[in-house]
Amino acid sequence: MPHRPHSLGPCLNRSIALLIVLGLWSVAACAQDPLVTLPNNYSSAFDNSAVAVIRAHYGPHEKIPVHDHSSFPTVFVYLDDSGQVRIDHAEVGEKPESILRPPTVKGSFRVIAGMAERHSIENLGDTSSDFLRVELRQVSLGLKDPFRGKAPQTLSENQDAVEFTDPALQIERVVCVGSSPCLIKPSPAPSLIVAFTPLSIKTEAAEERERLDAGAVSWLPASAAATITRDAASPAHILRILLPTAPK
Repeated sequence: MPHRPHSLGPCLNRSIALLIVLGLWSVAACAQDPLVTLPNNYSSAFDNSAVAVIRAHYGPHEKIPVHDHSSFPTVFVYLDDSGQVRIDHAEVGEKPESILRPPTVKGSFRVIAGMAERHSIENLGDTSSDFLRVELRQVSLGLKDPFRGKAPQTLSENQDAVEFTDPALQIERVVCVGSSPCLIKPSPAPSLIVAFTPLSIKTEAAEERERLDAGAVSWLPASAAATITRDAASPAHILRILLPTAPK
């Protein structure tokens, strides 16, 4: 009896179908990543094992289509004064929900415990809304409600104050008014520096000062001492996000 080769048709068809499904799943997963699909609205400002800093920009009355955000605890740092923003949540399997983000003030911030989000955005204001999403990759927060940190009432005097504290997270504000450098005190925790005004920063290990524009960030290693100096006439104004549980 002649040998009849085994038919590969069914197996091959199943393999092709599986590859197609996996490919479509991969495309769908990437399709909601705002860094990929919405580069005019979201861009990476800084990234390491501890934090992902995403710069967000919503133009006046701009509508941003559906996209996803991670479930990491997040610090929102507001870089300008802006109006209301409508957020239309589109969670799979749940009833859509719309909420209004109130107007923001430059220098304010908000801390949330974190949850995965899928939503679209509409800027209801006549001005742009610009802010940073600081996603904390190695932090767990027990917050029940968001914490809202207010912008300082004045930038006419030096400030160095703790505005939020948690075992896994601390947020400080530093304002340096004079022309002389102001010290950023060393800490056993590494930290992210967010500049609200143009300034320069220098660590002991660096040969030269690093210039930061408004909205720029810099990573300060654990136990590193640094100084900030104002640029031109504006005071040096920073938010310092310390991560006690992050790798040193």
